[in-house]
Amino acid sequence: MKTPKEELYALLERLPDDVSFDTLIIEMHYKASILRGLAEARRGEGVDQEEVERELNQWLESSGRLKHGAT
Repeated sequence: MKTPKEELYALLERLPDDVSFDTLIIEMHYKASILRGLAEARRGEGVDQEEVERELNQWLESSGRLKHGAT
């Protein structure tokens, strides 16, 4: 498992030399979010697939994008 510093160096290596600071910050935030999610999953934390589907369907129904009962 890489340290955060090693992860940052790997990220910097794959980005073009002319990357903007805004893009760099966005990429760093994205990478950090992924790593946090993976760490949560390893600890058995987070939300399971069924809960995600249930919450997504509730949101879709409340926004009118999904008719009640449809999947």
